Amino acid sequence: MNEIEQLQSHLLLLRRTTGWSAEELGERIGVTRQTINNLEAGRNKLNKAQYIALRAIFDAEMIDSPEDTEILRCLLEVLVDNPDKYSNEKKEYLLTKANMLTPAILAGTTSRKDVSKELMSAAIAMEMIAIATPIKTIIAGETSPWLLKVLNKDKTV
Repeated sequence: MNEIEQLQSHLLLLRRTTGWSAEELGERIGVTRQTINNLEAGRNKLNKAQYIALRAIFDAEMIDSPEDTEILRCLLEVLVDNPDKYSNEKKEYLLTKANMLTPAILAGTTSRKDVSKELMSAAIAMEMIAIATPIKTIIAGETSPWLLKVLNKDKTV
C-alpha cells in the first residue's frame, strides 16, 4: 500500500486525533463533510491533491500546537510514512490504544493534549517513538519528506 492509500485507511483516526469533525476537516482542505465521510469509508479514493492538502494541514496543526499533536506526528510516522519500520504487533497496539482514546477528544470528555500524552506514553513503551521524524516545512525553507516522496513517486501527473 502506498502512502496515499495508507493515509486514507487511517484518515478517521487521524481526524479524531486532531479533534476535528468531518465538516471542520473538509473546510480546511476545501471539500464537503460528505467528501470526508466518503474518503473515510472508502467509498471514494483519495487523490494526490487531497493527500497533499491533508498532509499540509496536519503539518500546520503540528507546528501550531506541538504540545498536543505529538501523537499525530507519531501516527503519521508509524501508519503512513514508514509502516515497514514497525512490526505489525506494534502498529496494532498503537492503533488499538488510539481507537479507544481518540473518540473522547471529539466527544469533549478529554483534551487533545491528555490523549496525546497517554498515547505517546504507549508509543514510548513500545519503543516506537525513538525514530519519529521532525516536521520540516516549505515555510522553513525545506520541503517535507512526505511531499518529496509523493511528488517523486509518479512523475506522469
